[in-house]
Amino acid sequence: INDNLEQQAAALFSSLYNRSNTEVRYTDLIQILGGGTPKTGETAYWNGNIAFFTPKDVGTPYTFITEKTITEEGLSHCNSRLYPVNTVFVTARGTVGKVGLSGVPMAMNQSCYALVGKETHQLLVYFYTLKAVDRLKHKASGAVFDAITTRDFDSEQIMKLSDDDAKAFLCVAEPMFQEMLNNSIENLRLSTLRDFLLPKLMSGEIDVSSVQL
Repeated sequence: INDNLEQQAAALFSSLYNRSNTEVRYTDLIQILGGGTPKTGETAYWNGNIAFFTPKDVGTPYTFITEKTITEEGLSHCNSRLYPVNTVFVTARGTVGKVGLSGVPMAMNQSCYALVGKETHQLLVYFYTLKAVDRLKHKASGAVFDAITTRDFDSEQIMKLSDDDAKAFLCVAEPMFQEMLNNSIENLRLSTLRDFLLPKLMSGEIDVSSVQL
C-alpha cells in the first residue's frame, strides 16, 4: 500500500514539476543542516532512547528504528540537533544519494545532511531533493559517485512549482503520506507484538489450542 501511495504522489509531483517554468537554485528553497557523532568511547552517550540516523538506516521512505541510539547527554555532546518527524535526510558519504524521511524525532551523524524547507513544505523538500539527487547522479555518470557536498546542492538548479500547483500537490500528497506514516507505525507495532509472542508460542508458554474463536 505504501509503495503504491508513494508512486502515485511521485507521478503527480513529476507531472507538475515538468510543466513548471520557474528555475531556482536548490538552496534558495532548502536549508542544508549537518550532524555529528558523540565520542564512541563514552558509554554515557550511547544506547539511550534517541534514534541516531546513519546511512545504514534509510527507510522507504520513513525511518523509525536506527541501528544505534544515543542519550540526551550524547545529543548535547555532538554536532547534531534533534530533528523532527518529516525531516528529509540524504546520505552524503558511504551509501551516497539515498533520500528518506524521519518517522520519529532523531539525531544524525556527519555522513548525512538534514534538509529543511525555507518556507517550503517538507513533502516538497522530499520530492525536490529526489530530483536534485537524480541530476547529481546523472552528472556523475561514468565517474565514481562517492560523496555529495553542500557545494553540489548549492550549485544545483531545480524547477519550482507554482503556488497553485504546490497547493494542489499537497492537498493530495499530505493525506497519502500521513496514511503511509500510520501504516508504517502499525507495521512496527505488529512486528513488535509478533516478536514478543512468537517465542512464547514456540516454547509452549502460551497455549492457543483452547482459545475460543
